[in-house]
Amino acid sequence: MRELVKINIMVNVKLNLPEGLEKDLKHLETISKKPRDFHIKKALIRYLEDMEDIRDIEGYIERKRQGKVKYYTSEEANKRLKELRVKNA
Repeated sequence: MRELVKINIMVNVKLNLPEGLEKDLKHLETISKKPRDFHIKKALIRYLEDMEDIRDIEGYIERKRQGKVKYYTSEEANKRLKELRVKNA
């Protein structure tokens, strides 16, 4: 059985934020009662997830352009599902 090892890595980042963004972040910190680093970390995680989604979509678009992906209408998909259900029954 594999053992899981938890590794904590601390990274310090210095940000020079525009004045308006700094003001918004201070306000968010005040109303949420959560520290700035919580909000910055959350925003960074969302950004990285969005970038991963964009890479996936770009890959799909490229496969579609190459003819490696086929679209199905809902009618075609339902017909194929019924065929598979009958076959596997």
